Amino acid sequence: MLVTIGLLVALHIILSRFLSVNAWNMKIGFAFVAVFVGAYLYGPVAGAVVGGLGDFLGAILFPIGAYFPGFTLNCALTGVVMGLLLYKKQSPLRVVIATLIDQLAISMWITPLWISILYGSPYWPLIVSRLPQIGIMVVVEIVVTLLMIKIMERIKASHMVAEKEQPVDEIKEKRKALRKSRIAARQALSEEDRAVKSALIVDNIIASPEYKGAKNILIYSAIRGEVSLDGLKEYAERDGKLLAYPLVLSANEMTALVPKSEDDWTEGFHGIMEPKKETCLELKPEEIDLVICPCTAFDEECGRMGMGAGYYDRYLEKCDKAHIVAVAFECQKADSVMRQEWDKPMEKVFTEERVYGK
Repeated sequence: MLVTIGLLVALHIILSRFLSVNAWNMKIGFAFVAVFVGAYLYGPVAGAVVGGLGDFLGAILFPIGAYFPGFTLNCALTGVVMGLLLYKKQSPLRVVIATLIDQLAISMWITPLWISILYGSPYWPLIVSRLPQIGIMVVVEIVVTLLMIKIMERIKASHMVAEKEQPVDEIKEKRKALRKSRIAARQALSEEDRAVKSALIVDNIIASPEYKGAKNILIYSAIRGEVSLDGLKEYAERDGKLLAYPLVLSANEMTALVPKSEDDWTEGFHGIMEPKKETCLELKPEEIDLVICPCTAFDEECGRMGMGAGYYDRYLEKCDKAHIVAVAFECQKADSVMRQEWDKPMEKVFTEERVYGK
């Protein structure tokens, strides 16, 4: 990720400093392409870094006129807008909206303000003088962004095909090794570190719209170094939410149970505590609003790897009204979990450092 962002920053500098038409009050170019790719791949924060850092370094290394931090802020804002609208949810309408915000709001109204401050020029005449640029860039940005989306989708599709073409046994062995390494990574955390990181993850969850809008939430009891969601209980009780826990009924079946007291728990397989079906409230899959899944590994695309039994993947297919998210420590992140057709993708993955899939 860092290498890719670094390359995109360099691309931004090249496009903005050497392949753009620059004047003191207007600029026509393709630097937005680098910002879009960063936002498309990694979200609004990455888009802002590519735009902001690219403009700052470009101004320092290859100055064109006086440097002003407002222009850097504009480039970062463009990345945020593209990330919020085009990360994991592209459509022609979203491209148009992102472009109009970028050009009609940021470029047309905010940029003239910085130019006015920098050069002491009247504000309104600057807006009028930039109208031809805005008209050109709206068309260029929409057309090029739509084209870039198609290119990125083809690249992603070819990558998935390449993974599928690998022998099944080879993929299976790679996934097995990845699962083992990421379980070892989370177990290597000290109990203190795990508790601190788990608390940060819980904080990220309760701040999310998925949690705030949920009434019935399926969580789990942590084992083998998994993220602990014990801290979520206090918030759920305060917020009037029901917390359900999974119970495996057979090799192919799982259900969600709501314990009412400590007496509703019993020792199950391998000494793992699990809710009693006889005394707990059972939730139907369609009654669940939010499912928080454990995982052994995850990737930037919110792919999730479980323990390999497929209990969650089968159950999640029935939760047609629920938001599906996962929790993990950053040390469990992988370049790719080599997601298979039966693996259910997550809407978001919450870690102690950030929320993937925003």
